[in-house]
Amino acid sequence: MERRDFLTKGSLGVAAAAATTAVGSHLASPAIAAGKKKWIAVSAFGKAGLLGQAFEEFAKFVASASEGRLTIKVYHAGELVKPFEAIDAVQTGTAQMGFGAPYYWAGKSDAISFVAAMPYGLTAQEQNAWCYYGGGIEVADKTAYKPLGLKFLPCGNTGNQMGGWYAKEVNTVADLEGLKFRMPGIGGEILKTFGVNVVLLPGAEVLPALTSGAIDGTEWIGPAADLGKGLFKVVQNYYYPGWHEPATILDGFLDLKEWESLDDSLKAIVTQGAAALNFFVLSKFQAVNNDALQKLMKEHKVTLRPYSDELLKAIGERATEVIPTLAKRSPEATELYNHIVGFRRTMNDWSGYSERAFLEARGAADFKEV
Repeated sequence: MERRDFLTKGSLGVAAAAATTAVGSHLASPAIAAGKKKWIAVSAFGKAGLLGQAFEEFAKFVASASEGRLTIKVYHAGELVKPFEAIDAVQTGTAQMGFGAPYYWAGKSDAISFVAAMPYGLTAQEQNAWCYYGGGIEVADKTAYKPLGLKFLPCGNTGNQMGGWYAKEVNTVADLEGLKFRMPGIGGEILKTFGVNVVLLPGAEVLPALTSGAIDGTEWIGPAADLGKGLFKVVQNYYYPGWHEPATILDGFLDLKEWESLDDSLKAIVTQGAAALNFFVLSKFQAVNNDALQKLMKEHKVTLRPYSDELLKAIGERATEVIPTLAKRSPEATELYNHIVGFRRTMNDWSGYSERAFLEARGAADFKEV
C-alpha cells in the first residue's frame, strides 16, 4: 500500500499543516533532560498493517516537528502490554500515551463507547464535524476521558465498516439466536438482546477463534483490514452494511498530567499530528477498500451478502430501545449520548440533501476513461 512512502515523503507533515487550520483551537515517568521529554506509547493494534505503521509515523512527526523536544517510543500490541491493557498502562504511568478504540475501554466508563461509534449514528465525515466543530472533543474529555485522568484526541477513523463474517447465512431474527459472535461496543450490546453470545477479542485472537470454532462469526473493520487478517480463509459469508459502526473513531489517550505539562507549542504539535493521523487513516481505508473487496470476491470466492430488510429493521428498532438504556447508566453517559443525538439530528437534513441524494443520483452518469 506504500504507506511508508506516503508518510515519509512529507505527507503527514502536509496533512498536519492542513489539519492545524481545520482543527483550530483543539490543541513510566518520562525522561526530561535539557527541556526534552521522552514518552512511551502503547497500542492496542499490531505492528503490521495500516494502523501500526500510521502510529509509528505519528511518533516520527512529533519528534521531527518538535526538533526532538518530545520523542515517543511506540510499543505495539503485545510488545509491552496486552492490547486491552493499553489504557491501564497509561493510567498507571507505565506509558504516557495510548492508541486504540474507545469501546475497548468500556469496563472503565459507561460513556466511552459512545465516543467510538453509535449504531445507526454518524458517518465519518459527520464524526469529524462533531469532533472539531461540534464540541465533540470537549464533551468526550468531560464525560469519558478526564474522569479517567486522560486527555482524548481523535487518531483515526475506519469509515463505514462491514457487517461481518458468518459461518452460516443469517436472514432472520431467529438466525441470530445462539450465535457466538465477536462484536465490541454498543452493537454487541444490541445483539445480546437477540440471544447472541457476544465475545470481545483483540485483533490477534480473532482468526484463531474463528478457525477453532470458538466463535461463529466476527466483525472486524472493512475489506482491506479483513483481507489482511485472512478471515476469508475460514468463512465465506461477508455481510453489509455495518449498521453497528457507520464510522469508528480511534482514540489517542494521553496521561492528563503529562498533557497539561506540555507547553503550548508541544500541545499544538501533538494535536496536529493526531489530526493528521485521523485524516490519513480514514483516507487510506477509503482508497483501498474497494480493491480489497474485489479481491475477496474474485480471488477468494467470498460471497457478499446484504443484511435482509427484516434484520436491519428489527435491529434498528431494538437500537432505539437499548441505546437510551445504556445512556442512562451514568450522568456522563447521558450527557455524551444526548450531545451525539442532538448533533445527529442536525446532520440528518443536510446529509440527506447532500450526500445521500447525490449518491442516489450518481448512477445516472456512467463515465468511461478516455
